Amino acid sequence: MADVAPITLAQAVRAYLEAIRQARTENIVANHTSVSRRFLEYFAPGRRIGDLSRQDLEGFLRWTTHRRGSFTGHTYNLSLEFLKRLWRFCLAREWLEENPAAEIPYRQLETPVPTVLTGEEMARLRKAARPNPLHLILVDLLGLLGLKKKELLALRLADLELEQFPATLLVRYSGRLQKKTRRLPLPAETALALRRYWAERQQAGPFSYLEPVVSIGGRQINNILAHLCRQAGIRRANPQVLRDTAAVRLLGLGRPPEEVARTLGYTPRGYLMEFLPRFQVWIEPLPEGVETAPSAEK
Repeated sequence: MADVAPITLAQAVRAYLEAIRQARTENIVANHTSVSRRFLEYFAPGRRIGDLSRQDLEGFLRWTTHRRGSFTGHTYNLSLEFLKRLWRFCLAREWLEENPAAEIPYRQLETPVPTVLTGEEMARLRKAARPNPLHLILVDLLGLLGLKKKELLALRLADLELEQFPATLLVRYSGRLQKKTRRLPLPAETALALRRYWAERQQAGPFSYLEPVVSIGGRQINNILAHLCRQAGIRRANPQVLRDTAAVRLLGLGRPPEEVARTLGYTPRGYLMEFLPRFQVWIEPLPEGVETAPSAEK
């Protein structure tokens, strides 16, 4: 170990939070900052980080998840994620020789099974949408490609490559979310609808390639989908139901879960924390010992 002065909990936490602000998303930084406050409330800030044992950390986890009178699994896993990443950070700087958090397991959470459309319902919805290119674009980008509504609204004409084969679209992210950027192939019928819709836009007058692909708002999207569901005679579906339907459809085609999660824009952390618990019923059972919560390796 490097010849350094003993590091206190307050020093380690401060250095860790400064480091993740440069590399992690705002949500992760906010969550870990919140956990760090409880961590330094439970332990004396001047205590040396190398003095804490696994039993100490498990005591903190029990306290932070039961302090309101009932166990909260999400709080437990989020607090454990903070501990695992903090200790890995300290190990990388040779402030520690051991990681007492490494062998503490995440809790497997019971997650409600998402509502999705059946294959027949999706076919009826697409049939109802076909007469209007915009309607089919909405249904397909949400229900076949699995875009989020905010990703759909952020698409620009410049993000489309409709003349190549296969046609593609680019879902753009920047900064700390750059890893969520992805180029997706378009089904032939979806690409045709986009060409028709683009041609209509050109005929309407001058346009910019920086204009949004979908020139309506989020509430209008919800209203269009509700109307199409009534017209198709199926259960009401919103953008999230269609996104989840896309995930289940791709899993049903035999795509590996990791590939499906990347297609939908899940980060490695989101894959373990959100995707696997939500869609486990459509995935082969995980081998014993495989974590289904945030990974400290990412």
